[in-house]
Amino acid sequence: MDRRTFLKSAIAAGAAVSLPGVLGVGCGHAPVRADGMPESQPVDAFLAKGARTMWIAAHPDDECFGGSLLARSSMHFRNPLAMVVMTRGDGGECCLPEGCGPDLATVRTGEMEKVAVAYRASLAHFRYWNASLPVESFPMRHEIYAKWQSQGDPIADVVAEIRRFRPDLVLTFDPDRGATGHPEHQLTSRIATSAVKLAADPSQAAGGLPPHRVERTYHLLNRFWVYRMMGAADPGPVTEVFDASLPALPGMSCSQFMAEATRYHRTQDNDMGMVRRVRSAAFDELAMRRVDPFTQAFDPAEPKMLKGMG
Repeated sequence: MDRRTFLKSAIAAGAAVSLPGVLGVGCGHAPVRADGMPESQPVDAFLAKGARTMWIAAHPDDECFGGSLLARSSMHFRNPLAMVVMTRGDGGECCLPEGCGPDLATVRTGEMEKVAVAYRASLAHFRYWNASLPVESFPMRHEIYAKWQSQGDPIADVVAEIRRFRPDLVLTFDPDRGATGHPEHQLTSRIATSAVKLAADPSQAAGGLPPHRVERTYHLLNRFWVYRMMGAADPGPVTEVFDASLPALPGMSCSQFMAEATRYHRTQDNDMGMVRRVRSAAFDELAMRRVDPFTQAFDPAEPKMLKGMG
C-alpha cells in the first residue's frame, strides 16, 4: 500500500470513528527510553528546554508525517530546526495544470524551499535518485541504496549535516516499513540512524567538522488502526505519543500548521489535499519509538527481497 492508500484509509476511519485516539495508542502513553526504562521528561518537555531538532527524510513533502512535532519545536518553542531531504522527488507526479517546467525536480525543490521557510528551518536538499512511479516498478531497498552509493556517500552527507547543525533530537521514519512501505523511507531512516552514531565518532572524518552526539533519536511510526488491522502498520513498540493538538501558534494547533504547510507542495496536491482532509483523524497523534543508534544497528545495505511498496 502506498501513501494514497494510507490517506484513503484515514478518510474511511474518520468517517467511521468519532473518538480521539484513532491511532490506537492514545496520548496517555507513558514515555519510555530506548532501553525500556521510564522517561521522566516527555518529548514536549524536552523541546521546551530548547532542543535543536532535525528531520531526516527521503522526499519533499515527507515532512507532513512529522510536521506537527517540527512545528511545535520551531514555531511554538522557537527552537532551531533543520530539514534534511535526500531526493528531489523527481520520480513523483505533477499535479500542476500548467505542467512542471523546466522539470519536476526543479519545481519540487522550490516547493521544499518554501516549506522550510514556513517552518523557520534550514534545508539540506540532496539529489539522490528517486524511484519513479508506478510503485510496482520500485526496486528493492538495497538496490536503491546501491544506486545512491553510485552517486555519492549518503551516510557521510548526513553525518556532515548532523555535525554542522548539532541537533539534540533527530526524527526520521521507521526503518522496516517506513510509514507507507516506501523503500526510500526505510532506507533514509537507516542512513539517518547510522549517521547519528558515526557523527559522534571522532575517528569519522567529516570535512573538519567536530563530532557531535545526538541526545535523542526517534523513529516516527504509522500505527493508524486501519493499517494495524491489516497487518501493514509500522512495527512496535511505541515508546511515546506526541499530542499534535498542542498549539504551534496562537489559535493554530501543530497539526493545523502542518496541514496548512502542505499547500506549498502544489505538485503533489492529490496527496496533500487528502492530508488536509484527514488531519484530525490521522495526524493529531504521532506515535514514536525512541531508539539508541549506539547500541541498535539498522544497516542500509541489509537485503530486503521485496519490490515496490514492500
